[in-house]
Amino acid sequence: MSAEFKVERNLFDEVMVPCYSPMPMIPERGEGSKLWDQEGREYIDFAGGIAVSCLGHCHPVMVNALKDQAEKLWHLSNVMTNAPALRLAKKLTDLCFADKVFFANSGAEANEAALKLARRWAKEVHGEEKSEIISFSQASTVVHSSP
Repeated sequence: MSAEFKVERNLFDEVMVPCYSPMPMIPERGEGSKLWDQEGREYIDFAGGIAVSCLGHCHPVMVNALKDQAEKLWHLSNVMTNAPALRLAKKLTDLCFADKVFFANSGAEANEAALKLARRWAKEVHGEEKSEIISFSQASTVVHSSP
């Protein structure tokens, strides 16, 4: 099978686990807040950045930054550090209330860090006996609107 074969939406149903139900169109390219599908139809990307960042598509500054970085390092584990991360952390701590920052790859990582931070704070402020965290099974944030 060629790497460059025509891809249609029904291929998703055939080869992907159905955790999501993507739109019928398949984006081919983007610029700013606009997307174009395989047939050249233009869309405004109102969903850009779900679960990541909403920075638009193909901004020249972002493209150049990505090209520059691709020639240096692609990924480092969090068992190492790097100058851009340290510069960003310094800028954040200079501009806000926090003394330290934590960069996470996912909500699961962020939640784990929040739980560990809460346990450490309780231990330091209240002592060893404050070691439990109470949570709810299948908890979620629910926003109610008035009828």
